[in-house]
Amino acid sequence: MAGGKLSPRQKMINMMYLVLTALLALNVSAEILKAFSMINASLETTYTTLSDKNASLYKQFQKKMDDEPGKTKPFYDKAMIAKAETEKLMAMVKSIKDKLTDEAGLPDGKVDEKDYKIEGDHKVMINDGNIDIPSRVLVQEGNSKLGLDLQNAINTYRDKMLTLLDEKDKPSFKMPIDAAKDGKKKWLVSTFNGLPVIGAYTLLTKYENDLKNTEAEIVKLLLGDIDKNDFKFDQLVAKVIAPSSYILVGQEYTADVLLVAYDSRQNPNIKVGGSPLKVEAGMGKYSTRASAEGVKKWGGVIEVKAPDGSTKEYPFEAEYQVAKPAAVVSPDKMNVFYVGVDNPVSISVPGVPLDKVRPSISGGTITGSNGKYVVRQEKPGKVTVTVNAEVSGKQMNMGASEFRVKYVPNPTATVGGVDPGSVSSANFKAQAGLIAVLKDFDFDLKFKVTKFRMIYLPPRRDPIVRQITGPAFSGDASGFVTGAKPGDKFIFDEIEARGPDNTPRKLAPIIYNIN
Repeated sequence: MAGGKLSPRQKMINMMYLVLTALLALNVSAEILKAFSMINASLETTYTTLSDKNASLYKQFQKKMDDEPGKTKPFYDKAMIAKAETEKLMAMVKSIKDKLTDEAGLPDGKVDEKDYKIEGDHKVMINDGNIDIPSRVLVQEGNSKLGLDLQNAINTYRDKMLTLLDEKDKPSFKMPIDAAKDGKKKWLVSTFNGLPVIGAYTLLTKYENDLKNTEAEIVKLLLGDIDKNDFKFDQLVAKVIAPSSYILVGQEYTADVLLVAYDSRQNPNIKVGGSPLKVEAGMGKYSTRASAEGVKKWGGVIEVKAPDGSTKEYPFEAEYQVAKPAAVVSPDKMNVFYVGVDNPVSISVPGVPLDKVRPSISGGTITGSNGKYVVRQEKPGKVTVTVNAEVSGKQMNMGASEFRVKYVPNPTATVGGVDPGSVSSANFKAQAGLIAVLKDFDFDLKFKVTKFRMIYLPPRRDPIVRQITGPAFSGDASGFVTGAKPGDKFIFDEIEARGPDNTPRKLAPIIYNIN
């Protein structure tokens, strides 16, 4: 501002300039507010899914109560406590969200249409970028009564929920709802201070999801404890048992269709003809070489250890029909082919040498030999694998199998492999960029992040937004990461990655809270 003697009018202009500059410094960019709104909408969708999941668990509990009330009631009562405690804390979180909405709109003690404005085709809070409201309502330098009530309620809830668990489950149980405890900074200050209203609102929506998750995990454990003294089965398989799987024209085919349960975690003793049978993942593996056509009968006994320590025996018998060869086509990974990757497939025809088998496919390509083949596909849909074989010098059709073709699922983005959420500053600083990880998938595939947006939210300062090409932090974005301090927040969105099929994939946003 210029020195010297100024007119009253000039002094007023200069003062208005200072006020405008201060207002601009407090303003949160529309991009950040939109990002928060999008994340909140996604969390609200997840909340609906979690609520449906919990409703399903309670239906299972009710059915157990109807079928076995005496055995179920102690666990059912605990589940009802978990439900009531969750609803009580949920109501508190909802009331805080309503207060933030009212304060950001027309502060009249209620939430109504007067608290919102229309932007595009949806409505948002009038002052959704205000960073003073969350600090005033929930922080006040860590002394807000409402904020402290929320902090105490979360910790009390965690303690009560843990009392519902069996002692053996407590050491390994990971509570989805974070503990609201003081660290180097007070929890209220490090969590809510400096956030825009929509940011605090989004964080509270996350807490609602965490509460529903916690409730689900507790109820699921209680439901499992009902039958802890019963035989435990973790696999269900549909089985068809027929007197014969080979009939002549004019004969009647009959079969029993049933659901078979077995425990893949325990290997029972299975004997066939008095000799032990090889057992893997709870299932006996019986094999024998057929030397002639006809009906072959076999049987034995299964010895199972009951929960009370006793041993029970279950005899069995079966038969099979040895007939002429038929083609066998089986994928080595799953019952589908995936676009853009090598899909290993084993193909054989019993009784025919592997080098005499000739497979073909209706779409894509199939290459290989001697029973081991690789299928490549370029688009989703369905394809048919047809198998011919040379028998007695002539080519014969041995059958065909239809397979689904699907895209490889989207990977999950992380910072250097560190899961989103609360992370130590030392751990966060050590990461060089984003990694796209394909979790729980049978193929070992690599995805590479091609671009993303980083939103850096230092406490009580304007957000900083950087667009980055490639997976690595570059330019001053790298400096923001290596300089991360407790209380900082980082949001990564607009993430794009490419895999073996070179198709661009849009990945979900991720948030890191530095502690």
